[in-house]
Amino acid sequence: MKGFRRAVERLNLAVGYLCGMGILAMCLILVFEVVCRYSFNSPTIWAQEISIYIYTWTMMAGGAYTLMKGKHVRIDVLMERLSRRATSALEIMTSALGAIFCAIVSVQAWEMMASSFQYGKLSPTLLRIPMWIPQTALLLGFVLLTLQFIFIMADKSGNFSTAGRKE
Repeated sequence: MKGFRRAVERLNLAVGYLCGMGILAMCLILVFEVVCRYSFNSPTIWAQEISIYIYTWTMMAGGAYTLMKGKHVRIDVLMERLSRRATSALEIMTSALGAIFCAIVSVQAWEMMASSFQYGKLSPTLLRIPMWIPQTALLLGFVLLTLQFIFIMADKSGNFSTAGRKE
């Protein structure tokens, strides 16, 4: 199980770095679009759509990296007032709910992506991008989030059992 966890964490790290590069690419594309539109009066037909897909990938696929690094939003005011045992119990509960939600979204994302692939659904723009490509970000992101929530539950379960002895 440790090898699987390490592989998922490496994947999260790689996806996190790719998302960072995606944000940079999106910024460069949008600057290019602004220059073309306002300096040369010649807007592109692809910049907005590609930027939206890059944004989708960075936000959906990068969520697990953010969770792994402990950077997701949480209510520290409440957490600081609780004992370590209560904090661990709350984190186990919220991670379980997060894992269940993300697993359900993962299944739905798979079904949406498989349907788009099966029926050859394309974007309704001039680029005609196969829709399963941007939809894959939803699947990848929520599968990785599900796994990351499970890892948090496993970590906090160990802390929960020892936290009672130390208080």
